[in-house]
Amino acid sequence: MGLIFSIRPGRYLLGPGIVRYDRQLRLSDPLLRAAEPTILDLARHVRGPGLIFISRIHRNHVMTVHEHRLDAEPFAAGTFDRGRLAPLFSGAPALSMLAFMEVRAVRAMFQKSGNEEADWLLIKRRMRAIRDLGFAIGRDDPDLGVIHVSVPVRQDSGAVVASLNIAGASTAYDDTEAERVGTMLMEASARLAERARTQAEA
Repeated sequence: MGLIFSIRPGRYLLGPGIVRYDRQLRLSDPLLRAAEPTILDLARHVRGPGLIFISRIHRNHVMTVHEHRLDAEPFAAGTFDRGRLAPLFSGAPALSMLAFMEVRAVRAMFQKSGNEEADWLLIKRRMRAIRDLGFAIGRDDPDLGVIHVSVPVRQDSGAVVASLNIAGASTAYDDTEAERVGTMLMEASARLAERARTQAEA
């Protein structure tokens, strides 16, 4: 079986060949190869249930490319479930990346995504606040009952390549805890970027 297989005439499903390409991505991408030690270190300092995950911009969407579950208790990944196309201008995992990108490029992406022009000023204000803080916090945005705390992952040049995120129950994070996690994520993001650079040069 390859990328697809037939279960009956006219009906096809994804085949096991997809898993092979997924493995190749995990082995070849320096960021994903560097992710696990950083995430395991983070997991020791964050209570569950919840998720630690990495997202990237994919065309006009955001996609989670790696995730790690905190504790054994179930936690719904929701909008940012791995492999799912999420909105580009909604939620901390997306806005934490956009806030540190060149404004003209973000404006072009905003227009291409078909958003209402009247919403642009609101997005600009949110991005400015995120830049000032260094991380993004989103409660019930876009998933009710869930808080996302997110930071950009940046190359030495300053280019944004991903976001590093923690998701948990909104009730488990007051403002003080969310800010503690945000500060911790900023430090972890720097370590992740350095590890990815080392992997790329190896």
